[in-house]
Amino acid sequence: MEYFNPGDLNEAYEILMKYGDAAIPVAGSTFFMGHREELFDEVDAVVNIKRLGLSYIRLEKGRLCIGATTTLAELHRTGLTAKGPFRIFAETVRELKIMEVRNAATIGGEVCIAGEVDMPTTLLAYDADIVIGSRNGTRTVSMSEFHKGYLKNALQTGEMVIEVQVPEPGRRTGGGFAKFERTAADLPIVNAAVRLTLGRGDRCSDARVAVGAATVSGIPQRADAAEKVLLDGTLDDERIRKAAAASNSIECVNDFRASAELRTLWVECAVEDAIRKALTHAGEEK
Repeated sequence: MEYFNPGDLNEAYEILMKYGDAAIPVAGSTFFMGHREELFDEVDAVVNIKRLGLSYIRLEKGRLCIGATTTLAELHRTGLTAKGPFRIFAETVRELKIMEVRNAATIGGEVCIAGEVDMPTTLLAYDADIVIGSRNGTRTVSMSEFHKGYLKNALQTGEMVIEVQVPEPGRRTGGGFAKFERTAADLPIVNAAVRLTLGRGDRCSDARVAVGAATVSGIPQRADAAEKVLLDGTLDDERIRKAAAASNSIECVNDFRASAELRTLWVECAVEDAIRKALTHAGEEK
């Protein structure tokens, strides 16, 4: 196995293309070193991408742009997520209780892991786009299309994620995130992210409900049935509970960490909690 420390994107792209599927770009490496050491058995080239200028958070043309090597801690600390329409990203990071992981894990890594992590669920609820780079240029893939299955994503040979873009929500939009795990050091068993927009008469004019970590597919997915309950209605307790109950349309996985039945119950609880948080925040965004 060889280790590379390129100083610019073009150099990194050439290495990735040369080694093809046997190359892996890394920044924080928390997923691989902590949970998937065996994946390194098929790697011939480890490419450190920390020196490529991809650590930044900025608002550009109505989109929150986050460089791939931006750490979760940096995303939590920035003023752009302290309050306002993007506060859910700080709240999502806050639910990760291990400070060492926050300080090392990057948003690009979170996106590429099609597995039991939190940020892709929130990005799905916020209609995020993933910018992918290679020596042939860049292309953009929606978060909803980036994950192809458990531990499988849309990256092709010689490509890497370089940026995550999140459209700025309209006024009176709020988000909420909730999760369940066995211990603070465990991967999530269930997580849920909700985005709500309030219209005339405080009726819900737009809704996104995303569930992750629990699905049979192994990747986050929209809870369409829950969204339909929320849309065009006043979000009183009864409607919120009905929407949460409708999230049981998500087929949950049964494994050694939790049964499908327990996950289904926890999905409902997480969705209800996330809806209530989103509603509170939407009411604060004038």
